[in-house]
Amino acid sequence: MEIYLPIANLYINIFYILILGIVVGFFSGLLGIGGGIILNPALIKMGIPPIVTVGTSISQMVGATVSGFLAHLKLKNIDLKMGWIMVLSGFFGGGIGVILAKYLEELGHFRAVVLSFYAFYLGFIGITMLIDFFTHKEKKSENFFIKKFKNLPFQVQFQFTKTSILVPVGIGFVSGFLAAIMGVGGGFVVIPALMYLANFPVNKAVGMSLFQMIFVTSFLTYFHATVNFGVDVVLSLLLMTGSSFGAVFGAAVGQKLNKRYTKLILALLVSIVSVLSFYQLFFEKGKEKGELNIAHNFISDFAVNHPSIYAIAVIIISLIAGIIISSITHRLKVLIEIYLEKEKIKKEES
Repeated sequence: MEIYLPIANLYINIFYILILGIVVGFFSGLLGIGGGIILNPALIKMGIPPIVTVGTSISQMVGATVSGFLAHLKLKNIDLKMGWIMVLSGFFGGGIGVILAKYLEELGHFRAVVLSFYAFYLGFIGITMLIDFFTHKEKKSENFFIKKFKNLPFQVQFQFTKTSILVPVGIGFVSGFLAAIMGVGGGFVVIPALMYLANFPVNKAVGMSLFQMIFVTSFLTYFHATVNFGVDVVLSLLLMTGSSFGAVFGAAVGQKLNKRYTKLILALLVSIVSVLSFYQLFFEKGKEKGELNIAHNFISDFAVNHPSIYAIAVIIISLIAGIIISSITHRLKVLIEIYLEKEKIKKEES
């Protein structure tokens, strides 16, 4: 069963997209990672133009993060003072990233830049994690980083920590820039940076990451849609649906899995994505420059002729869909937890 993607301008099997979303969501829930590092190379492999891949990946994050954002807001895991600094610097970094993406796309180099990032950066991360796993090396560098950053100027007392204002500004800028260029969530930058540079507890670091990303991804969705015309609302909704349900099952499995083996799975997964990206970069020819924006249908014409309205509509649709889907998946998660608890009781009784 094929469905037409109006902005990407191609037909694709709807089940392929849903299955991809489920797989990405499963690993996201299992490993606690942003799905973009798996999703984006896969979409490029399936023939989605890289500029549409990145813009759409960002737009589906708007809905995917809304439930987590609201939950952490209720738990008071968000320092609003630091959060808004990260949001504003994320806008600035993301804006530069979108403009750079447009420039690279016009030159015909955007695909190569995106795949290079996944091939080399993820390769480095994967090898480092594998070495760490097999050598059982314990990290001792947290205190070193925290001490160094305590010497930075412009120290400010925030709700959860005291640190230089340059820390949240830098974290926000870098995460926004990478989200705009690579279509990845800022969690893999924001969470470890807050933990290692600002001495944040992990739960509060997660809350801060979600707070920043829901605003930054909304801004970047608008920017990508109006500048690069690279946000496909149909693809976004399909990916959001699949990944939301996959994340429920991934989280359930993750609760049962030894954390050491979780780390090994993540290292292997990152390494595999790196190898596949490397292969696409050097051995597969990308589409010729200028193939984007040749579609003429109601949605694409509306997106080109009324980009601001289209962008705002995509953000609103993503938020509403995210709330609805998260409500359904929350109920599913509760049912799974009840089932697992019953099975545990049965085993104990037998």
